[in-house]
Amino acid sequence: MKKIVFISGATKGIGYKVAQQLASHNFTVLIGARNIQQGDAAVEKLRSDGADAHFIPIDVNDESSVKSAAEAITKQLGKVDVLINNAGVNYEFQLGTRPSMLSVDILKDTFGANFFGAFAIIHNFIPLLKQAGAARIINVSSTLGSLTSLSNPEHFFYGVNSLAYNSSKTALNALTVSLAKDLADDNITVNSICPGWVKTDMGTSAAPRTVEQGATIIVKMATMNNSPTGKFLDDNGEIPW
Repeated sequence: MKKIVFISGATKGIGYKVAQQLASHNFTVLIGARNIQQGDAAVEKLRSDGADAHFIPIDVNDESSVKSAAEAITKQLGKVDVLINNAGVNYEFQLGTRPSMLSVDILKDTFGANFFGAFAIIHNFIPLLKQAGAARIINVSSTLGSLTSLSNPEHFFYGVNSLAYNSSKTALNALTVSLAKDLADDNITVNSICPGWVKTDMGTSAAPRTVEQGATIIVKMATMNNSPTGKFLDDNGEIPW
């Protein structure tokens, strides 16, 4: 039976590239996005390349939408083998706002997508993951969520002092640690990964890495034998929490 992967925020950028690559690994690919037009277009493009792809409407900021997505997958396919929490926002990259001047609304909106949205998907997809027998949750995080790295003046990202984005990824990493322990007996692994600074709408053209390079670690975690759990990883290995 083919493995099924659900990827949030997968109509473009890293999410789309991961979908493309996992389809070539014989996965059924579920594209999760709130924009129906973009979702349909992404699926049509994937199918034109021979992928078994389906669009699942989902707004990670609306739990009723997340529940509806889980119900639709339950009826259509019955399970999810790999859940990739890829959807995320970073308003500060464009704003350049000092942390102390950040609005509470920006902080809430960032956590809404990057942390609460990821948890809402996991929470509602647990029955689907259990049906897979041995499932994986991959949380797309960032080295900017590493408190060890951000507090080291010698680190490359030390100067990227984006309170909302960074702390939302730190919280996502805490979620990974907690759920890796909680879901171990259910045979569900949970890991955080960092794709690096990638040329996407969020990362901008200033980023040094391509979308293909960013997708590599996610595809590896989705397809490798004997997945670890409770880890924070990038292409070079473990990242300190």
